[in-house]
Amino acid sequence: MRYLSLGLIVVLAAAAALIPAPPGRTPSEPPSLRPPAVAVCPVEEGSGRTTVVPVLSTVDGEGGLTVFAGGDAIGSAGYRTGPSGATTIDVVDVAAVGTVGALVETPIVSTAVGAVVLGSLSFSAEACSSTPERVALVAGGSTSGGHEFVVQLMNPFAREAVVDLVVQSDAGQESNERFTSMIIPARDSVIVDFTALIPGREAISVRIEAVEGRVLAVGRQVIDGGVAIWRAVAPAQDWFLPVPASEQDRKVIITNSSDADVEYQVDLYGPEELEEGYVTGVLPAHGQVEIPLTPAGEGTLGVRVLSTGPVITTLWMETESGIAVTTGIVDPATRWLLPGAGAPEEGRAVLVVMNPGLEGVTVTVRPLRPKSTVTIYEVGADSLLEIELGAAAGYLVESAGPTLVMWMATRLGAGAAAVGVPIQGG
Repeated sequence: MRYLSLGLIVVLAAAAALIPAPPGRTPSEPPSLRPPAVAVCPVEEGSGRTTVVPVLSTVDGEGGLTVFAGGDAIGSAGYRTGPSGATTIDVVDVAAVGTVGALVETPIVSTAVGAVVLGSLSFSAEACSSTPERVALVAGGSTSGGHEFVVQLMNPFAREAVVDLVVQSDAGQESNERFTSMIIPARDSVIVDFTALIPGREAISVRIEAVEGRVLAVGRQVIDGGVAIWRAVAPAQDWFLPVPASEQDRKVIITNSSDADVEYQVDLYGPEELEEGYVTGVLPAHGQVEIPLTPAGEGTLGVRVLSTGPVITTLWMETESGIAVTTGIVDPATRWLLPGAGAPEEGRAVLVVMNPGLEGVTVTVRPLRPKSTVTIYEVGADSLLEIELGAAAGYLVESAGPTLVMWMATRLGAGAAAVGVPIQGG
C-alpha cells in the first residue's frame, strides 16, 4: 500500500474531522495531533443485499463508521476492536440506504477495513481504500449478454471533486459527454452505469483522472445474479497475484493505462517451478489482454506481471454461480491483515501465501477472534501455499521474509476474493 503524502494527509484528516463523529465518542487528543487513520468503503443496502464491515487492528482501540450521501452524514456508530483486535459492523444497523459510501475512522494506522456484501444468491468482498490516487483504473467490466457493470465514485471530503473518465472497450475508446468533467459532490458518491451508457461491450476499462479534489472508486459487476466488487488502483510496472486452486476458469487481465505501447511479461509460479516468460507481448495504448490460466492446470498458482510502462492487473475467477474479482499487489510485505477473510456460514474460505523470494520463509497465520491460536507454516522459495480458513472476522499473516497474500471464499456457489492489506512497517 502506498502511504499518504503530506498533502493527502491534510485532506483526509480534514474529511475525518468534518464528518460528525459517532455519538458518545470523545477523542483522546485533537485530530490535528493524531496520524490519519481512515478508510472509505462501498456500501450496498437494499435490493436484497446488505453490507458488513470487518475492522482489524493491531491494537484494542476505538473508532467510528459514518455513512455519507447527499452531502451529509446519514448515520454513524462507534466501535471497539476488543482484545482480539477485530470487530464487525452491520451497516443496516447504522443506515439502510441504497448504494452509498462509508468513512471508517480507525484507532491506528495499522488497521485494515473491508466491505462484505451479502445477498440471497450473491457474495462479494473487497478491502476498503485509504489512499485516493490522482489516476486510478478499474478494468475487466462487461456489459454484453445482459451483464451489468457500474463504477461507483466516492467523495468523502468536504469539497466537490471533478474527474475525467477515459473509457476503453473492445469497440475502441468510448466517447460520451458524461465522461468529461464529471462532478462528484462533497460527501457523496456517483454511480456511472456503463450498462446503460455503452451496452453490448465484452471488455471495458475505466481510467479515472482527478482534475480537482480526489475520489475513491470501485467497480461492480453483475453476471447471472452473481456480483463482484473490486477497487480502482494506481498503475505500476510490477504486479503479483496469488491465485487459489479452482476447477473453474481463471484469468488475469492486463490493462495498459498509458498513451503508448507497453511490452509485458507474465511469469508463472506453479506447483513445481517458476516459469519465466510464460506469456509475453505488446499492449497498445489503453489496450487490454486476457491471459487464461486454465492451461496451467487447476492447482494453486502465482502470477507476476512485469511491463515497460504503467499497467494494472485484475484476477477474474468463475465460481459455480458467479464470479470473484480482485486486483494485483505491487509490493511484497512481511505483515498482512485480511479483513473479512473467514469461512462464511454455509461456505468455505482459503488463504493463498506466495513467496517470490530465493529462500524459504516461515509464515504464521492467526485468526482474529476470541481464543485464537497461531499456526506456523513453511513456504519454499518461488512457491505457494494454500490454507483452509475457519470462521473469523479476518486474519493476521506474518512471515520471516516478504510474501504476498490473498483470500477467497465461497458461499452457496457464489464467490468473493480480495488481496491482503499490508501493515505499516511490514
